[in-house]
Amino acid sequence: MTFHQHALMRSRLASARNGLTALATLLLGACASAPRVTQPVPKPFAAIDSVINIDLEPTVWGIEVLDRTNNRVLFAHNPTRHFIPASNTKLVVTAVSMGTLGPEWRYRTPIYVNRSAGDPSARGVLVVGRGDPTMSGRFHGGDDFAVVKMLADSLYAKGIRRIDGDIVVDASHFTPESVHSSWEVGDLPWYYAAPTGAFAIAEGALRLIVQAGSARGAPATATTVGANLPIPVVVRAVTDTAGARASIDVDYEAWPDTLVITGSVGLRGADSSWIAIPDQPGFAAQALRDALTRRGITTTGAIRVARDSAGAAAARAQFDTTAALVTWTSPPVREIIGGILKPSQNWIAEQLLRTLGAEYRARGSWGAGLDVERRYLIDVARIDSTAFSVRDGSGLSAQNLLSPRAIVMLLEHARQAPWGAQYHAALPAPQERGGTLANRLAGLSGRLVAKTGTIANVNSLSGYMRTDDNRDLTFVIMSNGSGRPSGDMRRAIDRIVNSLARERPIL
Repeated sequence: MTFHQHALMRSRLASARNGLTALATLLLGACASAPRVTQPVPKPFAAIDSVINIDLEPTVWGIEVLDRTNNRVLFAHNPTRHFIPASNTKLVVTAVSMGTLGPEWRYRTPIYVNRSAGDPSARGVLVVGRGDPTMSGRFHGGDDFAVVKMLADSLYAKGIRRIDGDIVVDASHFTPESVHSSWEVGDLPWYYAAPTGAFAIAEGALRLIVQAGSARGAPATATTVGANLPIPVVVRAVTDTAGARASIDVDYEAWPDTLVITGSVGLRGADSSWIAIPDQPGFAAQALRDALTRRGITTTGAIRVARDSAGAAAARAQFDTTAALVTWTSPPVREIIGGILKPSQNWIAEQLLRTLGAEYRARGSWGAGLDVERRYLIDVARIDSTAFSVRDGSGLSAQNLLSPRAIVMLLEHARQAPWGAQYHAALPAPQERGGTLANRLAGLSGRLVAKTGTIANVNSLSGYMRTDDNRDLTFVIMSNGSGRPSGDMRRAIDRIVNSLARERPIL
């Protein structure tokens, strides 16, 4: 049965149920002396019906479940309607990247040095950023500054002992805008909406610790871990009573010039959170310079960032770019998508989307990357153009729209692709440390992988599952407009998934 035959299947199910009812009536009439007993007519996936039509009825639900073993749609509810998908949007950028760049594609970041052969002193260093999102502790042993340390080691090993000129970063591989226009302003100070950049480290974020003062009412203090934030920080947070719950907020005044910290923290307590770094290339360049100094390489020049093609051309003209002195190479795309899907990491998804634009449209912008995605979804995955409207890579934008059927088709395309097993392995799984399903659906461990999605009033879960009776399902569950806490919605979605796993439908 194809996706478009599900209506016929449901009609047949209704007919079968009506037949059972008629037969029951006939038998009861033939046994008038026996007590009249009303037997409930079996209904497939009654638990799902209870969730979407009774327990959480005001919520708008979109569901499609494909039984791949029997090649038929088992359940569908609003399968062609548009829904805000939240982080299910990440399924798009990761699948398209695997299908275009390929599982083994890697970022390469070259470093050029202006010096005479054998001279330990350089008249300048040029770093050409390509958007590599893997220069972080996630990919390098937990140390967000590991890559710049290794770059400093490599330059030292090449004989560099002094840099008298500037450290120049060519950041023009991405267009100058660094945050998406449809993101909410209140999200921008936080790690999950960190600005993008062609040269960036630490996934665009720093850990902020706000420490209580010595007495109630005293000013709190704030520090960042690993490096200083490259902008002024104003602390307006105060100390509350001992044991009081911390309530800290951060905001930028005149984005992104000054970080303001407000709220309170209990006496003898502290609050820890992750905040966005406004200027990614500038911060990464400063971190590189600090690493060079610690490695014993003297630096005397300034840091300069070329953010557009004209500035980059002028910077490159000062260097011989025929051969890089050092080239940093990232892990492959198959590992990068795991860094996106398992923890639902927004920033890496946006970096990858802009990379698609740079690689295939010669423009590292959101618009160019989205054009690559659109053509792939239509021309390769064969998804109808009216079934989706995608605005970013991560799903942070509430303007993204996908239908359940479009996601089922995308998941099926990925499953059948040569890289399907690698894609499957990159998805979160129950009880998997660091993944978004670590504390969900433990009973399905080893036979379910799925992508979660959560923003305000939006919850989703889409992926692959094997049922109790060994049928393979591809499923999409989306909810919009719930007005309920995310925890309530996640539990409801998990009820649906468990129902799909254990109930065999009447066919």
